[in-house]
Amino acid sequence: MKILNGFCWWCARLIIYAACLEGSDPIRLFEKRMNARREPGYEFDKASLLEYNHMSFGGPPVTTETVEEADELQLSDEKESAIEAEVLSAPPKLVYSKLLLRFTRKLLVAVVDKWDSHVLVIDKVSPPNWKNEPAGRILEFCILHMAMSEITVLGTRHQIVINEAVDLAKRFCDGAGPRIINGCLRTFLKDLPGASVAQTSDANEKVEV
Repeated sequence: MKILNGFCWWCARLIIYAACLEGSDPIRLFEKRMNARREPGYEFDKASLLEYNHMSFGGPPVTTETVEEADELQLSDEKESAIEAEVLSAPPKLVYSKLLLRFTRKLLVAVVDKWDSHVLVIDKVSPPNWKNEPAGRILEFCILHMAMSEITVLGTRHQIVINEAVDLAKRFCDGAGPRIINGCLRTFLKDLPGASVAQTSDANEKVEV
C-alpha cells in the first residue's frame, strides 16, 4: 500500500500541478495524457524506470573537497536528471500499472469533487504568508488538496496520507514546506468530524521535521 500510494501521489501531483498552471480540469488532462499518441519510432527505456527513485530528496547543500569530487557529483546529478526526464515524459501507460492508474484517477476525481470545500479549509489552516503568495505555493496547496481528499473521500488511513504528503513536500517544497504541511493536516484532522487525534499521533511524531 505504501509503494502504491507513493506512485499514485507522484502521478496525481504532476497532473494537478499542470492543471493549475494551465487552468484546466485535472481529470480531462489525465485522460488526455493517457490517450496521447506516441511519436513514430518512440521506445520507452524501461531500464531508466528501474534506476529512477521517484521519492529521492535533494537534502542539504553538498560540499566537496576536490575538483574531481565536484565533477563526479555533477555527472551523477546530470544522469539522475536525464533519467527523471525520460520517465516523466513517457506516456503513463508505459510507466505505471493499470491498478495504479485506476487509483490515481480515483484520487483526481476526489480532489475535483472536494476542491471548493477544501479551498475554504486550506484558507483556515494555512499560514498567512502562503495565502499572501498563492501563485508561489501552488505545489504546497496541491499536496494539501490531495491529502485532504484522500482522507475524506477515499478513506485512506490518516497516518499513511500524512507521511506521503510530508515525503512529497520534502522532495519538492522549500525547507519549511514539510513542517507546515504536517501542521496544516494535523489541524485539519482535529476539526474533521469522526477523526480521532489518537489515530494521527504516531504519524505526527514520525513526520515531524
